Amino acid sequence: MKRVVIYILLLIIIFGSIYFIFKEEINSEKSKIDTLGKIDENTELPTPDRIIYKNRNGKYVIINYDDEEFQLIYNEIYRRISNTIEGKVYTEDEITKMQEEGAFIEFDYNRKSKNFVFLLEQPEIGIIKRFTDSGQVILTNFENKENLIKKLENWTSDFQKYDFNKEKNYTLENELDNIPIYLEVEEARQGIYQEIIEYSEYDYQNVIKFLGIESSPDIPEFDSTREKVVITLSKYEIQNIRQNIGNIKYEFGDYQDKYSINILVVSEIVNTNCIYYNINNTKPVISENLNTSNDDYSVEYYIENGKYYANFNNQKVEIISKEEACDIADMEAKNEKYQYQPWESEFYSRGIDKQDSISAELISDLSSISRFSHWNENWQVSDYRNTLMWKIRLFDENDPLTSLYIYVNAINGNIVGAGDSSD
Repeated sequence: MKRVVIYILLLIIIFGSIYFIFKEEINSEKSKIDTLGKIDENTELPTPDRIIYKNRNGKYVIINYDDEEFQLIYNEIYRRISNTIEGKVYTEDEITKMQEEGAFIEFDYNRKSKNFVFLLEQPEIGIIKRFTDSGQVILTNFENKENLIKKLENWTSDFQKYDFNKEKNYTLENELDNIPIYLEVEEARQGIYQEIIEYSEYDYQNVIKFLGIESSPDIPEFDSTREKVVITLSKYEIQNIRQNIGNIKYEFGDYQDKYSINILVVSEIVNTNCIYYNINNTKPVISENLNTSNDDYSVEYYIENGKYYANFNNQKVEIISKEEACDIADMEAKNEKYQYQPWESEFYSRGIDKQDSISAELISDLSSISRFSHWNENWQVSDYRNTLMWKIRLFDENDPLTSLYIYVNAINGNIVGAGDSSD
C-alpha cells in the first residue's frame, strides 16, 4: 500500500512538471506572437503610402499602395519584426551613408517624415525609425535578409527602375522684382513661393518662359517620365537644400529685396508632398506702414521678416497676411447665403485666376460708411467692436457693379461678418 502511494505521488510530480514545462513554452510562444510586427509596446508597423526598394545594382523601385506586390512586401517585413529595442541614434547623414552602401527598403508616409528604413546589407543594423533629423535603431537582427532580397528581386523585376541624382540643384543669378502673373505658384511661407511640375515638359518650358530665364546657362534638363521639378521663388537667401526619399528640406538665410530663383530637379522617388522650410534670418527687415486706408478705424500694419504685424492697443500683434485673408474670404463667399442677386454670383477677391489686385483694409471697428454701406447685420458672426479685422472686397465675376465684403479676424482668421453693395 505504501509503495502504491509513493508511485502515485511520483506520477503527480512528473505530470505536474511536464504541465509547467509546457505552460512556460506556450507562454513563451504566445509572447513571441504578441510582439510580432510591433515597433513599440503599443504600436504595430504603420502601413506606408508607398514602399521604396533600392536593389544591389543601385537602382530604385517604387511600389505604390495599389500594387499587388505592396501587401506581399509589407507582410514579409511585418513577420520579421519582434522584440524591438531603443538602440543607437544615427544622424541623417550617417543613415544616408548606410543607404548608399547597400540595398534597403524604406516605408514612406505621404505627409510626414517618420519613415522606417530596413537595411538589407548592414551586418548589425536591421531597422531604423527616422526622426526629423536623425533615426534610431529599433532592431539589430533583421532575419533572413538574403531570402528577402531574392523575393524582392522577383516581385519587382518588371517595375520601372529609377536613379537618385541629387546634383540637379540650381539657384540662378537672375532675380525678380515681382512674381510673374502667369505663374501658378503657391505661397509656401510668407515670401516663399513654389510650384511642383510632374509629367509635363511643356509646363516646365512654360515656367522658364514666364520667368524670363530661357537664355540662362543653368537651366537643368528634365525627364518628365522619371523626375519632378520644384521651382522656388524666395525673398530669403537660399542657403541649402537637402533631399531624401521622404522629404525635401530648404534652409533660407537673410531677407532680401528681390526674389531668388531656384530650380530643383528630383527623382520620382523623392516625396515632394513633404517639404520643410527653415529660415535662419539674422537681419530684421521691416517695411514701412502699408495701410493707405482713410477709414476712421484704419490700423497701421507692416511686414517684418516676411510676417505681418500691426500696432494695436499699444501692442505689437502678429496678424495673418492679406493674401491669407483673401483666401479665407474666397472660401467664405461660396456660402449659399451670399446669393442675394437674382442671378448666380461668383465672388472673388483677386479674380478667378488670382491675378487681379487686392482690395483690403485693416480696421478695428466699423466706421459709419462701413456699417451703413458695406455691412449686413444678418450676416454678422461675432462682435466687430475693438476687433482687428481685414475688410476684403470681392467682386462678382458676373456683374462688375456687385460687390461682397467679407470681414476676417486678422488674428485668428475667423469670419466676423459680411456685407454687400451694388451700383
